[in-house]
Amino acid sequence: MEKTYFSIEGDIVKAFIPKKNIEDSKFFEFSRDELMDFIKENSIKELYISAFFPDLYTFRFSLPFQIPNKKKILERLIFNEIQKRYPSLQQFSFIYETQMAEKRNWIRCYVVPDFSYSFIEEILKEKINIKALYPMHIPLISLVDANSELKEKNKLVCFLSGKSRFLFIFEKSEMLLAREFEGSDDITEEDVLNINMTVNYAVQNLRVNLQEIVFVGAEDREISGLIVPYRFLSVLPQKEKYAVLLSMLTFDEKLKNSNMLPREYKKFKQITKYLNYAGFTLIIAGVMLLGYNINSLYKLKSQYETLTAQRQYILKHEQEFVNFQRTIQKFETDLKPFVELQNRRNSMTDTRQIITNIAQAKPDLIQLDSLEISNSEKLQIRIKGKSSGKSFSERQISYLKFKSSLTEKGFKITNENWDISKGDLSIDAVYEH
Repeated sequence: MEKTYFSIEGDIVKAFIPKKNIEDSKFFEFSRDELMDFIKENSIKELYISAFFPDLYTFRFSLPFQIPNKKKILERLIFNEIQKRYPSLQQFSFIYETQMAEKRNWIRCYVVPDFSYSFIEEILKEKINIKALYPMHIPLISLVDANSELKEKNKLVCFLSGKSRFLFIFEKSEMLLAREFEGSDDITEEDVLNINMTVNYAVQNLRVNLQEIVFVGAEDREISGLIVPYRFLSVLPQKEKYAVLLSMLTFDEKLKNSNMLPREYKKFKQITKYLNYAGFTLIIAGVMLLGYNINSLYKLKSQYETLTAQRQYILKHEQEFVNFQRTIQKFETDLKPFVELQNRRNSMTDTRQIITNIAQAKPDLIQLDSLEISNSEKLQIRIKGKSSGKSFSERQISYLKFKSSLTEKGFKITNENWDISKGDLSIDAVYEH
């Protein structure tokens, strides 16, 4: 059961359990002493309450500066003003309304001492969540002001509930006075007298000229003797006596800022809310951490199984590895002499090609006496001979031609001795081809 609405009207309590179709909703009426029994029998865990506070204080005050937009600052100003006006009040709760006119702004306050909340103590002991607690005039004025003709009027709202009468004087939407008295089951001359006296009190003491009387909670009927015009209002035909309950449901969003729950209980609910959020966050974090740990353990298990399988494979084939290694070592031992011989052969240069290239590079006039070949990192060659040219020019030409041909064949000359007068030559070169 998500939501249940209660209206405490004197010694009577009315309850309303809403359904999607209002005609299927359940309405109850019982004595105030049966409230807790009803809550327990219906397993109600969350409820909304409206009640008449006989000790409610109301006043308004103006500020010499613009009304602050920040809620905490404004509530601190109101709290200080209440303490200044009612120094005897030690513990209290309040709601307020900001009013604005063309030339001035003011704040209307409604204050309830904490001792007025005794009727909800037993509910709180049972750890039942009270979502909201409204002074009775709040849902009633929401119903009345929903009628555009009445919104800007000064009016007396008279709520009839059994033998109880609840009177509220409104200057437009501000409640200035609330009173309760007992009557009979029907509207009598005594009721008319009390209502007229209240109208006169508003004019004489509150300086408010009431323009209309609005009856709520009873069927429309003729009433004689009233000194101002009147009318009857209801939310739902045939359900007039449940007007407060139906107004709480109908104007649910509008009433949210008029919650008169005790300040300490509001703080407790706020702390509980934060703790619930914190607990939920910790649970989510714990679940995520647990999931991460499980995933990590799964990965570790998988890696362990892989390593175990590899270890078993190695142990199983260990002898094969040893035999294979021995075979490789024996092969290297047996093959080593052949490898060294081949390496030596590879390091030896084929001198036949060198001799052939030198012979091809030699001109006719050049005669070779000796050829030395040194097989080192770079092949060193020393050529000795002479030119048989008869003249200096023939000798020089033949020598230069020989040098040029050697260079073309891949020889790099590093040193040379040339005697043109005798024709003797000595050339040191490196074969790079």
